[in-house]
Amino acid sequence: MKIVGLGRAGCSIAKTFSKFPQYETYGIDTCRDADITIKTRESHEAYDQHFPNLKKRLKVTNSEVCVVLAGTGVISGGILRLLEQLQGNRIRLVYIQPDLALASEVQKMQEKIVRNVLQEYARSGLLETMYLIDNQMVERGIGDVPIMGYYDVLNQAIVNTLHMINIFENSEAVMGSFIRPSPVSRIATIGIVDIEEKEEKWFYDLTNGRDVVYYYGINEEELKEDGTLFGNITTYVKAQIMPGVNVSYGVFQTSYEQKYCYCIKYSSMVQSYLDDQDIS
Repeated sequence: MKIVGLGRAGCSIAKTFSKFPQYETYGIDTCRDADITIKTRESHEAYDQHFPNLKKRLKVTNSEVCVVLAGTGVISGGILRLLEQLQGNRIRLVYIQPDLALASEVQKMQEKIVRNVLQEYARSGLLETMYLIDNQMVERGIGDVPIMGYYDVLNQAIVNTLHMINIFENSEAVMGSFIRPSPVSRIATIGIVDIEEKEEKWFYDLTNGRDVVYYYGINEEELKEDGTLFGNITTYVKAQIMPGVNVSYGVFQTSYEQKYCYCIKYSSMVQSYLDDQDIS
C-alpha cells in the first residue's frame, strides 16, 4: 500500500507508517525535509488553484493508496487536486481532526469545507473509505500523554491500529462471521476494545453507524487452550447488535502475548462537528 501524507500532520503519519515494510510512503509539504516539497501559497484557494502536478514523483498506478491529512492547514486546500492526480487507484483517506476549540475562525472554516467536501467524495464512491479521526478522542482512548512527543504518541496509536486492521483484512480468519458493509457506508472510524474491561475506545464520535466490524488478535496458545474464548467473544459481539446495525467479527491468530481487538464503524451519513452550526 502507498501512503501519501499532505501537510505537516499527514507527513508525520506517513513517516510513522514507514516503520512497517508493507508501505511505501510519500510526504508532501512546503518544508525542505518533506519527501516532496511544494511551493508555499498564501491561502486555501491558492493551493487549490496552483497545486503542482506530482504524478511523475508519486509513481502511483493501479495501487491501493491511503491519503492522510488534517483540514485546518492551509495546504489542505490542494487535496482535491491531489486526489485528481491519484484517480485510477483504490483510494482510502484518513482525515485527522485537531482540537477546533483552539483554531482560528479561518481555520475552522477551512476545516469544515475540507471535511464536508471529502465526505461527499466518499459518499459518491470516489473514495473507497474515509476514516475520520479526532485527536482528542485518540488521547482519551490511550490515556495521559506527555507534552514532549505528544503527537508522536497519538500518531503511533493511529498508525498501529490502521496497520493491524490492514493485516487482518488481508489474512484468513480462524473463525468469524463477516458481513460486507453497505456500499453506501463509506464514512468510517476506527477504535480499540479493552477486552478485559469490555470497553470500546473509538477514535471519532461517529453518528448513525450502520455496520460495525471487530477484529480479534489472539495468540496460538490461547486459541488452542482457552475453552471460554469463543463464548466470551460471541457474547460480546451479540451484545452490540442494535436495530438497523449490522455487527460482525473475525478471530485471527497472532504471535503477540496479549489479546487485542480492533474495530471499524461505518456510516452513510455526513458527519458534522458540534461547532459547525456556529460557523457561517
